[in-house]
Amino acid sequence: MNITVVSMNYTNAPIEILEKCSCNKDDLTYYLSATMGTIFFDEMVIVSTCNRTEWVFISADSTKSVDLLLTKIKEKTLVSKTILERHATVLHGFDAMAHLFQVVCGLKSMVLGENEILTQVKDNYAMCMEFGATSAYLNKLFQLLIATAKEVRTVTNISKGAHSISSIAIEAIKDIQDDFLYRPILLIGAGVMIQRALVKLAAMGHQNLCIANRTMSKAEKLGEIYPNTRVIPFAAIKRELMNVDIIYAGIYSSSFIINANDLMHLTDPKIVVDVSLPRSIDPTINQLDHVQFVSVDKLEAVANQTIERREAVIPHVESIIRVALSDFNDWLNYRDESIDWVNSRLPLISNVT
Repeated sequence: MNITVVSMNYTNAPIEILEKCSCNKDDLTYYLSATMGTIFFDEMVIVSTCNRTEWVFISADSTKSVDLLLTKIKEKTLVSKTILERHATVLHGFDAMAHLFQVVCGLKSMVLGENEILTQVKDNYAMCMEFGATSAYLNKLFQLLIATAKEVRTVTNISKGAHSISSIAIEAIKDIQDDFLYRPILLIGAGVMIQRALVKLAAMGHQNLCIANRTMSKAEKLGEIYPNTRVIPFAAIKRELMNVDIIYAGIYSSSFIINANDLMHLTDPKIVVDVSLPRSIDPTINQLDHVQFVSVDKLEAVANQTIERREAVIPHVESIIRVALSDFNDWLNYRDESIDWVNSRLPLISNVT
């Protein structure tokens, strides 16, 4: 079994590349269709979050497989192969597996121990499995990855008091506007990022929230859970801008939902947070004097404030990962030996028949 990971993440690529490489369900389908129909890929899982995309695959020839994958990424993103090769990290074998365990357990997250990564991995794995892109090896690996991540969060303190990207973003808002609890906020989206933001804001006692989402029924469900949240049609977002002081976007969009022109004529100070990937708000709004703009790549400095607690818990987490890697290696050896034994017996079976 040859396992390879091609990783594009916040440590090796700028946000302009990350947003082009991020994958929604349609993008996953594109990559799986473009690769699994060739002789170079046996299995594949793609994990895409707000600050990384990981292409995980089994292949007989990893060199040719990586080259073909980068070609398909180039065709999809229109980013040159030279730039992709410059930023992508390619890992093989044990290094690839160790990297995946560190990612899923939260050791390589922008915010150590954040829980969003586990949900995103489970969702992406389920989509790839539904497509038919996984088989014995990646099914076993991802089931073990998910189980190990759950164990890490249960028996260590990695998630205790840990911030998600969403809560870090809210802390960034608080640093800019200390009375933000009394400021009207427009939330754009209804996915995990927005749900976690709502949990945080509700716990802090914020009572002036407004939410908009393409599928209005999803926003309405959140409005029922959080009674102090108004729900508006997605088409009404730009009209609502004059009524709010803070805009918080966490939604997938292939184009900007809010542009600099939409805010240019508004003179009241605005705080704009975009945790979407690709970015859903035009970053040139940062050039407007009355707008303070916070994007995913700017949140890393806030997240790094918990570095001491991170360093204290890492050895415990890594010891759990080592056990899981050993278990997976034992399974691989047993499986390969079993296959070799069956193959060695096939001539005997054919002679009997």
